[in-house]
Amino acid sequence: MKVAIILNCGAQIARKISADKVICCDGGYLYCPVAPDVLLGDFDSLQLPDDFEGEIVKHDSHKNASDGELAVYYARDVLHADEVVFYGVLGGRYDHTLCNFAIMRLAADLGMKASAQEDGLNIHLVRGKATLPTQKGDTISILPLGGNAIVTCSQNLEYPLENLILTSSDSRGLSNLSKGGPLSIDVAAGTVLVFRYLQQMM
Repeated sequence: MKVAIILNCGAQIARKISADKVICCDGGYLYCPVAPDVLLGDFDSLQLPDDFEGEIVKHDSHKNASDGELAVYYARDVLHADEVVFYGVLGGRYDHTLCNFAIMRLAADLGMKASAQEDGLNIHLVRGKATLPTQKGDTISILPLGGNAIVTCSQNLEYPLENLILTSSDSRGLSNLSKGGPLSIDVAAGTVLVFRYLQQMM
C-alpha cells in the first residue's frame, strides 16, 4: 500500500500525485490537487469543509506531535502502508522543513519506504542498498540524516563515493552529477537523503 501524505506547505502542489490512498494534513487540503481519502489534523489552519466525503481524523490542538507525524502513524497503523510519499516537505517555515525530514526518517523507522516529491526535486531516504532513476546531468546531493553515514560504493556519479564517511558537519556529499542511467548506492551504516534535481518535470 502506497500512501501519499500532503503537508501544509503554503503553496499549490505542482507534482502529479500517484498513490493508493491520500492523506491531507490540516491546511494541506487547500493545496492538494486531488480529492484526499483522509483529512487529518487539529484544524488550526483549516476550517473543516462541509462537503468533504472522506475520513476525518481530528486531534486535540494540545498534542505533542505534528500533523505530519500523526499522519505517518495513521498510514502505518490504519492504512497498513509499506510506502509513504510526502508532498510539501519544502516551503513554508524552515523549522517545519527540518521537522518534515525527521518524519521521513520516522516512516523508515516504522518499516516503510520513504520519499518526497517537490517541484523539480525528488528526495529519497536511503538505508542499505538502493537503485534510483536519474538522467545524465542531474544534480545529485547525498547528505546524512540524524548522524554520520557510511557510503561504501556508488555507481553512475561523476564523483564516486567509495568507503566514505558523510558527517553532519561537512558538505562532502553536496552537488554531485549523474553520468546517466540508474544511480546505485550502498549505505553501509546510517541514513542518507538523496536529492535529485530534475531537468524535466515528472
